[in-house]
Amino acid sequence: MIAILLYIIGLISAVVTLVLVGFDAPAIYQSLVTAYGTGLDAVLPALGTAAQAHSWALTPFLGGLLLMGFARIMMLLGSIRHALKGPA
Repeated sequence: MIAILLYIIGLISAVVTLVLVGFDAPAIYQSLVTAYGTGLDAVLPALGTAAQAHSWALTPFLGGLLLMGFARIMMLLGSIRHALKGPA
């Protein structure tokens, strides 16, 4: 039961982070297209600016993925315990 709750919390954290980052996607796309249009030497600073603007999203996204992975390990260990226990 706890594993399912951890999995859901991690999933919500990862999805909400992606949605919030997605709201800025059109502005980032436009700035990258503009930088690419001006020349290849302007693309790297534009990518750096985009990465710096979304540096806040790294922690909740990776935290959500780690929670989901930990919950999957707990589910796997629970199913192994159930299989070793045999029929009731």
